[in-house]
Amino acid sequence: MLARLRAFGKLIPLIIVSMVVAVAVWILAVTSSDPSETRLYAKPVPIEVVGQSTNLVITNHLPESVTVNLRAPVSIWEKINSGKAGVRAFIDLSGVPEGTRTTQVQVQVGIKPVEVISYSPQMVDLVLEKLSNKRFDIAVVSRGALPVGYQTEDPRLSETSAVVSGAASLVAQVAEVRAVVDLSQVRSDINQEITLQPVDANGLLVREVSVTPDKITLLQGVSQRGGYRNVVVKVVTEGLIKDGYRLKSVTVNPPTVTVYSSDTATVDALPGYVDTRVINLVDRQEGFSVDVELSLPVGLQVIGSSMVEVKVEIEPVVSSLSLSEIQLEPTGLASNLSADIVPNKANIILSGPVPLLNSLFVNDLRILIDLTGRLPGVYSIDVKPTLNIPGLEIESISPATFEVTIRTKK
Repeated sequence: MLARLRAFGKLIPLIIVSMVVAVAVWILAVTSSDPSETRLYAKPVPIEVVGQSTNLVITNHLPESVTVNLRAPVSIWEKINSGKAGVRAFIDLSGVPEGTRTTQVQVQVGIKPVEVISYSPQMVDLVLEKLSNKRFDIAVVSRGALPVGYQTEDPRLSETSAVVSGAASLVAQVAEVRAVVDLSQVRSDINQEITLQPVDANGLLVREVSVTPDKITLLQGVSQRGGYRNVVVKVVTEGLIKDGYRLKSVTVNPPTVTVYSSDTATVDALPGYVDTRVINLVDRQEGFSVDVELSLPVGLQVIGSSMVEVKVEIEPVVSSLSLSEIQLEPTGLASNLSADIVPNKANIILSGPVPLLNSLFVNDLRILIDLTGRLPGVYSIDVKPTLNIPGLEIESISPATFEVTIRTKK
């Protein structure tokens, strides 16, 4: 029995060597079929903050992400790149008190075997401050001025106070929480949602703090003072424009004005508008602009200028005319070419301003066929023709196709 044990003891070194060799061969076989590679992880890894105390806040700006170099077998890289294994970067603030310090960034990979070769940054500077909360009454601040003759009532807020939260040093800078309302050109009651603004003693916005609630609703009545009234400007014209033309539009700027009288009865008696001085349109055939004075009742005055700008647009009345046997004429030919058009006359329907149609001499009218760039030969032309008189257009033509023979002049 003792001899057998001695014999077995002599075999133990051989067994150990055999096992080592087997493991080495296995490792060699695995790495040959699935070699390890060192690569840069495809995208920056966001830095998370864990373990932070609820009564502390970070007041400096941390790096948003780290870049990571990993070493892993090719098969593992495939899983990492496909998103089946995540890479995580974080800083652990468990038990870390307020103050300034340098903290290590930790990187973890959700799959093995993977070796983290390097990453940057590895350390970050950190400033932790106590979280502070302070309640402020909301101050309404008006910007701009109401139009002359208007007044406002006291504003009504959906909330009268707000809590500012953040780092103690930043909350200490806040002197006031404001609701800013713009009164410029306001002529009706205000019903507006306003974002609250935490500001310092100089009225500058304090950033990196939060306000709860961050928005409120402001209601504020706006009305005209006694003796003031906003009225429409009515343009007064006389006469008729020239025959064959039409009045396209009449506009006035400004379209409304504010008037005032110390006698409120005078203002109340207005029909809601004031007239301009009379504008004469007799025989007008073109548009024009003119400055006109308002015609105001006695005792009434305009806030601002009593002159308004009136713009009158006039255009010809458009009609149509049917004509027969109108001569066709080639255009655009080279000087050494001539053209015969068959048929050489056509029936057309013209459209254009009535004055131009009324003054038209049919014998002067020609239908133009553009032959620019054409070489000698026979063509079938169905392009849209034009006329030799500007301002007129061909609505239809019969026939619509012409045979054109182009020859070289002898």
